[in-house]
Amino acid sequence: MTGVALLGAGFMGRAHAAAWAALAGRAQVRVVCARSAEAAAPLAERLGASVATDVEAAIAAPGVDAVDVCLPTPLHRAVAERAFAAGRHVLLEKPLALTLEDADAIGAAANGHVLMAGHVLRFFPELRAVAAAVASGELGRPLGATALRLSPAPDWNDWMLDPARSGGTVVDLMIHDLDLLLDLLGPARAVHARAAGPRHVVALIEHERGEAVVEASHAMPASFPFTAGLRVLCERGVVDHRFVSEPDEAGGNLGGGTSSYVRVHPADGPARTLPLEAADPWTAEIAHFLDCVETGAEPAYGSFTQARAALALALEVRASASAGL
Repeated sequence: MTGVALLGAGFMGRAHAAAWAALAGRAQVRVVCARSAEAAAPLAERLGASVATDVEAAIAAPGVDAVDVCLPTPLHRAVAERAFAAGRHVLLEKPLALTLEDADAIGAAANGHVLMAGHVLRFFPELRAVAAAVASGELGRPLGATALRLSPAPDWNDWMLDPARSGGTVVDLMIHDLDLLLDLLGPARAVHARAAGPRHVVALIEHERGEAVVEASHAMPASFPFTAGLRVLCERGVVDHRFVSEPDEAGGNLGGGTSSYVRVHPADGPARTLPLEAADPWTAEIAHFLDCVETGAEPAYGSFTQARAALALALEVRASASAGL
């Protein structure tokens, strides 16, 4: 049984708490840490955990083997370094950090302990289905892809609207799709990006195995549903994914009214909709983290190498958009 300290009780902390509850047979959250006891208490009660308001105390709590960091990105390096120094494994929400210097310091601090970044899209059944359809070779090799991720402003907390603390739309939001595209199309060779306002960016990226167009926005009106998609053009057809979700009344851009599909459009046959596994991606993500903690294996999804590459590409996109090059 792996003992866990859950740091953060906001939108992402709540999502992770639900996943830890679903995995109660394999892990026990020992302590929930938030800025106030009142914020931590509901999750702690649900998980049978104690409450803390001091991060170091939570990391050092008896029975803690792993630390789940759902805190603002500027805190990632200091908290991860402290957790590794205490001999803990670390699940760190994406992005890994705001700079490559901080990311590399986190990677160095791991020193044999499990470090996994929470790039949860790798665990969405829809996106696993897209990757599997492309990898099957049925449609030939991929030639290019188009990805979009459109959201109202992230106003459910006090830091995500500040680019200095969140990294802005590219580092906080577009990085999801950049991570997927690096997996599908290989390393990036060239980047050309434009910003249509401070929170809406479009990038054209030349990858090793094809071109990608990526659009990300935090500029949508409050009434606009969170909308995402990934279309992969291959030699003999297209794989197309669409996802739409109404906002969460409790805070966050993923709530009710969700619709999602993956369709394959072969060049020589009728289109078909792929069956999708009914699985919670956060539970799948945390189960994979536990697998790594229990076996000592490197994460297959959300590894340091993958997360650093996604951050490096996001920083390159942001720089191109800022420079207007």
